[in-house]
Amino acid sequence: MSTDLFRRARVPLSLLLIMTGFLVVSYGYGPAERALPVLVAWTTMGLLTLEILVRAGTRAGRRIEALLERKDVAPQAEPVPIVKALIYAIVWPGLLVGMTVLIGILPAVLVYVCSSLKIDGGKPLPRALATAVAVTVFAWLLFEWGLSYQLYRGVLIGMFAS
Repeated sequence: MSTDLFRRARVPLSLLLIMTGFLVVSYGYGPAERALPVLVAWTTMGLLTLEILVRAGTRAGRRIEALLERKDVAPQAEPVPIVKALIYAIVWPGLLVGMTVLIGILPAVLVYVCSSLKIDGGKPLPRALATAVAVTVFAWLLFEWGLSYQLYRGVLIGMFAS
C-alpha cells in the first residue's frame, strides 16, 4: 500500500485495529455476555473493511461507492438550510419514535428506512424497499431469532393482540 493510500485509509484502519482489540476482549466474556459485543465487533469490522476498500480506490471499492452514493451529489458540500437541518434533527427521529410507539420496532424500521431512502436519499422505490426489507429482516434475525429478545410490538399491535 502506497503512502497516499495509507493516508486516505488511516482512520478506518485505526478503527479496525481498535475493533480488533474490542473483539479480543469480548471473547473473554461468558457465552451469553459476549453475544452482542462480538456481533457488533464483527459487523463493524466488516463495514470498516468496505470503507478501506472504498478509500483505497480499489475496483471493488469503486463499485461499492457507486452503489451507495446519491445520483445528484454536488461536487462541493453546500451549507444545509436551517429548515432541512431541523427536518433531519427533529422530524425524521420523531417519526421513527412515533411509529415505534404505535406500530412497534420492526414495522417502524421498515417504513422509516424505505421512506428516508426514497424521500431524502433519492433512491428508486424498488431499491429503497429492498433495502428496508433487508434491514428489517436483519433486525428480526439478530434480536428475535439470534438473541431471543422480543422486540417491542407497539401500542396498536398490543391492543389487537389482547
